[in-house]
Amino acid sequence: MSGNRGPGAGSVIVLALIFGVLGGGVGGWFFARTQVQEPPAPVVVAAQGTGGVAGAQAVVQVSTEKDAIVNSVAAISPSVVKIIAQREPKNWQEFWMSGGMIEGVGSGFIFEFEGRKLVLTNTHVLGDFTDFTLKFTDGRELKARPLGRKQAEDLAVLEMIDPPDDLVAASLGDSDKLKPGEWVIAVGNPFNFDNTVTVGVVSAVGVRPVGEVERKVIQTDAAINAGNSGGPLVDTAGNVIGINFAIFDPQRNQVATTVGIGFAIPINQAKELLYLLVHRGPYVGLPTKLIEPNSVAFSRYFGLATDQGLVVMGMYRGGPAHEAGLQVHDVIVAVDGEPATSLDALQKTIFKHKIGDTISFTIQRGNQEMEVDVVAGTAPDGIYF
Repeated sequence: MSGNRGPGAGSVIVLALIFGVLGGGVGGWFFARTQVQEPPAPVVVAAQGTGGVAGAQAVVQVSTEKDAIVNSVAAISPSVVKIIAQREPKNWQEFWMSGGMIEGVGSGFIFEFEGRKLVLTNTHVLGDFTDFTLKFTDGRELKARPLGRKQAEDLAVLEMIDPPDDLVAASLGDSDKLKPGEWVIAVGNPFNFDNTVTVGVVSAVGVRPVGEVERKVIQTDAAINAGNSGGPLVDTAGNVIGINFAIFDPQRNQVATTVGIGFAIPINQAKELLYLLVHRGPYVGLPTKLIEPNSVAFSRYFGLATDQGLVVMGMYRGGPAHEAGLQVHDVIVAVDGEPATSLDALQKTIFKHKIGDTISFTIQRGNQEMEVDVVAGTAPDGIYF
């Protein structure tokens, strides 16, 4: 998959896809471990030497724990899964090109949430596939099914069917503590070279243009290629601090090969969405594609009494918002007293809740402002955020 936006003329951000080729695919590999650890601190030694007319000068030597990278990879690898995804061909061209089932290969890693062991990966790894097999580094295989996904953040969770008791969950680090220059490790299946390890540093942390949007990411020069998507970015203590998902392609050739600029989703962003991904809620039945930011022109066209807030253009029939009495062309002014200034602000306020919570919507309907209480529910099968 590719995007069309990037800094400079003729540049493009290309998603480092792992699923995509007909009759096969390149895969990514994610690894992690169970206990959060602090990476070993560098030791700085000031030594004295002689040099030049000035005489003695300081010599600084920096060292880290011997074999830190080897130990990190070895400790975290039991959490790795390869995601083998399949679906039926949609038309005769796909059938002819694939020779049968359409297959893609991706990656994920086991994490533990509320006592359950699940698999975290990228949404684009799942794509429109319908059958998922997980292959572990010890050769075992399990079937899995999608549990929840968040399209905009490119994050998804798979539920394992009849998992054994000895599965090892990943250690999730703290991406907010990352600083440029820290060593990081990417492991995956670039171009289907299984279990490939690449090493680099955190090049930058912050907002970058990725595809069509700007988003907060971890930028790294650790080699990321087609097949690393969904795989981990890990610190030298074996903690997952990011999920690799995209690379920069200045040549616009969309072959997903690294030029030393890759991007990972900060793991703290994933942590904030785990409840949503695992429980498929809080769900209110207001799809973002049917919520429009208000404006002077918009309010005039629809005859609205305000040009502020967000306008409801549609909702899922039978969903919590519909059942609570929200109507098309209602203007959401605030949620739980927080101004509804953007779709992002609306979602953040809603996602602070749990399933079963009552969410208070302040709406403008015609010339009347009113409160509508919506009880958050669980998204039906087939509906994702």
